[in-house]
Amino acid sequence: MKPWNALSLAEQTLMRCGLWQSCLTGTIQQYGIDLRWAGAKGAPPLRSYTREEQCALVPQLAAVALDLVERGLLTVRTRQGLGAAPTDPVVTGPSLREVLAEPANWLWSPKAATMFDLHATESARESWHASALPVVVGSGLPGWDELTREQQRVLVCAAEASGMLTGPFGIWEDLPIDLTGVELSEWVDRQLAPLLPYVREGWIEVRHFPVEVGEAFTVIPLEDLRTAFADRSLRYDDGDDWGVGLSCVFTYAGLAVWRSGGSAAWGSRLTFD
Repeated sequence: MKPWNALSLAEQTLMRCGLWQSCLTGTIQQYGIDLRWAGAKGAPPLRSYTREEQCALVPQLAAVALDLVERGLLTVRTRQGLGAAPTDPVVTGPSLREVLAEPANWLWSPKAATMFDLHATESARESWHASALPVVVGSGLPGWDELTREQQRVLVCAAEASGMLTGPFGIWEDLPIDLTGVELSEWVDRQLAPLLPYVREGWIEVRHFPVEVGEAFTVIPLEDLRTAFADRSLRYDDGDDWGVGLSCVFTYAGLAVWRSGGSAAWGSRLTFD
């Protein structure tokens, strides 16, 4: 079997989803993120794919998925419950081709009637489970108890499904309404302090999700974080919709650190009191 780094980025995306038993929905969006994180040619800019861009990629990703299935590395299963399960029925034959050819099965929708999940086969899991994330280099990371409470909160936030920092479901307090100018900048700088080192290291990516319902987001680069977090409209502090505002997510490098355990002992800290 090929080593992990010999796989194409499309194959790596699909196999990571299979190793983590992720939903087929959203996989093309993740492929765009993987291209961007790898600095690959043709990667989307600092934003998510549009639905039109995702639809245009369905034939390519469907062909890669079908090839991985035929090589005995991946299965596509019909979800029976709230999450993926090994007992979910495997989609095969002409039905598999139909499922993979249908753009609606790849694109996020809050009203999807049927969900499909990707599952890596046992042989693929044995070969690639340890290779799907970068190797953590060095052992000089601080232990969990050496981190500040705010640093811990940021790490746990990045590990969660929503990762919201601001907005009605964010972990950070709202921007005070009476601050302007230098006072506002200093307040934002204090709030950003526990996040900045992780963004600088390339472990965490910060994103803005607008009010429109969907999966669209814009990436906020390090140099623009102060401006973004000082913008009340981007923070969405006064709104009440879920998933709107500024969020954070682990990159693969950050996720590797999070899961590494060892001297950092972060990998087992999945909750925060």
